[in-house]
Amino acid sequence: MDLGDRSLLLQRLVAAGLVVLLVPIFVAIGAVADESPVRVDEPAPRTIFAERLVQVTDDEATETARRTAAESVEPVLTPDGEAQSAIVRDVREVFVATREVSEPETDGSGPVSSPPSPRQQREALSVLEPDLDEDVVDALVGLSGSELDMVERETISIAQELARQRVAEEDVEDLLAETLPVEFALRNLPGDAATRITLPVLEQYMRPTVTVDPDATSAARERAAESVEEVTETWRPGEVIARAGDVVTPRQARAVEELGLTGGGPWRAWLAATAAMLLVSGVAGIYLSRMQPVVWVTGKKLLLLALLVVSYALLVVGVTAVVDATSAGWLFAVPAGALAMLIALLVHPVIGIATMLPASVLVLLVRPDAGSVALFAAIVVLLSVPLTTTIAKRSDLRSATLRAGLSYPLVAAVVVLVFGPRDELWVAVAAGAVNGLVTALVVQGALPFFATMFRLPTVTALLDLADRNHPLLRELETKALGSYNHSVMVASLTERACRTIGADPLLGTVAGLYHDIGKVRQPHFFIENQQGIANPHDELEPRVSATIIQNHVIDGVEMAIEHRLPPEVVACIGSHHGTMLVSYFYDKAVRAAGGDRAAVDEAAYRYRGHKPRSKEAALLVLADCSEATTRAMAMSRGTLPREDIESTVERLLQERLDDGQFQECDLTFRELTAARDTIVDSLVGIYHPRIAYPPRPQPGEAGGDPQPSEPASTSVTAPPGG
Repeated sequence: MDLGDRSLLLQRLVAAGLVVLLVPIFVAIGAVADESPVRVDEPAPRTIFAERLVQVTDDEATETARRTAAESVEPVLTPDGEAQSAIVRDVREVFVATREVSEPETDGSGPVSSPPSPRQQREALSVLEPDLDEDVVDALVGLSGSELDMVERETISIAQELARQRVAEEDVEDLLAETLPVEFALRNLPGDAATRITLPVLEQYMRPTVTVDPDATSAARERAAESVEEVTETWRPGEVIARAGDVVTPRQARAVEELGLTGGGPWRAWLAATAAMLLVSGVAGIYLSRMQPVVWVTGKKLLLLALLVVSYALLVVGVTAVVDATSAGWLFAVPAGALAMLIALLVHPVIGIATMLPASVLVLLVRPDAGSVALFAAIVVLLSVPLTTTIAKRSDLRSATLRAGLSYPLVAAVVVLVFGPRDELWVAVAAGAVNGLVTALVVQGALPFFATMFRLPTVTALLDLADRNHPLLRELETKALGSYNHSVMVASLTERACRTIGADPLLGTVAGLYHDIGKVRQPHFFIENQQGIANPHDELEPRVSATIIQNHVIDGVEMAIEHRLPPEVVACIGSHHGTMLVSYFYDKAVRAAGGDRAAVDEAAYRYRGHKPRSKEAALLVLADCSEATTRAMAMSRGTLPREDIESTVERLLQERLDDGQFQECDLTFRELTAARDTIVDSLVGIYHPRIAYPPRPQPGEAGGDPQPSEPASTSVTAPPGG
């Protein structure tokens, strides 16, 4: 393994280490508050929001409600036939006993003594009916036979009426109090018999006519308890379950537990994040090595990817902190679109699309139940990256970030309406709007910073380099005006060729502008800068002249690195002549050696750069030699027909193909042919024939006229040009 491979391996390990080590640390730091355990009857360590609908059953309250419902069920009563019969029987026996004590004793043939005295009757009746009061006994004994019959008949009748009613034990007194006055008013009772006899007798012998059915009562109470629904407490998405500092109730603790927010210490979050980042890093490594090998072998881009992912993780944790203090809907402010657009512009659009994975995973790591926000992050990545593929100027960048930002509130609204929480709709829309604003600011602000820091050929970086006021271009214009004009033409040719085959036209333009900056160190050794002076090569050995010509490539690379030009531009400068021969001085050396090519070291006359390795660099090679050669031809001939330009460009292309200059780039023959035709068309447009205008006669000369003369259309065979 050489030094370059070791350096690349180290950069890959550092990039993976940044993601695997720093992201879990940020997640764990963010989880310090979120992971503080929530315990019953203790102050809540943080304000906890319901991130989805959660319903908790209160077992204690449910049990109390069911017990109350069961107790409210009246006992199930059944008729007591024995009690009903006993009421009438006991009342009848009172009157039977009264008659019995009033009759004289008999021996079977007739009375043997006189009727008992009232006193004897009272004594005898008290013995037979010990439950009767003396006043009742006196009243009974004092009745005549007909009165006794009347009182007996009415009292038994009332007793029968009472016995037929369903009377519970607690209702006996109320029934008597309500019924007897009415009965007494309707019935014909002698004297005060109603109050002295009937009332106390019925009060004495009236009893409940129903009994409680324990089995039926128990069943009824069980049914009543079962009919009571569970006592629950519901929190809708975004509602506060427990505020920081408030004592946590059992119901709140259960709600937090169901949401998975009870906490368990940041170590659990750190372990989960570490495992997830190991997985993401592994998948990213496989994906890049197979799908984007150019990025996989570019260590600085891998480091940039890692830095952007770590920065995004930090932003997600920050948004979560805002959510903890406000509402769950603000999670839609996670800047996944900014991450995707930066990666698409700085690295590659395909890699930008692939950021769906870390963008979503990081959201779920910080908020495991925020599935809708993870989906939102994936959608905005898909929406944002395509907007970066057509950026060719700064206004395009502003337009892209504006369109992306305007779409975020709409996406947030749709996701919330479909997947919830719907109560957070307007908060989510506001968060999406903030997300769009943050994305515009971050992308436009961070893009130049990262482009300069990592020397990447982003659109903004290349636009800055294409500015003719750049110090290197100003120096080239000042010290080597001919080379500057040549570079401007080469930039135009390269840009058109790049557009034709789908390469990067902006990179081609910048490469064309800077490809000859090395000539500022010895400008007068190049023919385009030798206006009005002798050619210094006339006094030099061919080997020395060749070295001077070769050095402008090396000098250009050194100057580009000193001015921190992107490596892609530096590579184009270093390969704009490939490893071709400096043929003019090589042929001169061969002639000086008497035509013996073996006597001349060919390697010493080859450019010490490298062969082009990108499409833009290869097109620069063809545009550079084509422009220089056709310019020299035009200077000697005046005009160039299309056929001459076509044959010249074809010859130059074939020479470089034969010399293997395009072996290290991925240009196809179809692309080379298309680029060649585009360059020919451009050169024809530059060197097309023009109408020759005769000199203007001076005033006073024959035929003199201060007005311009008509063009002499016969001076050329081609039609008039511009």
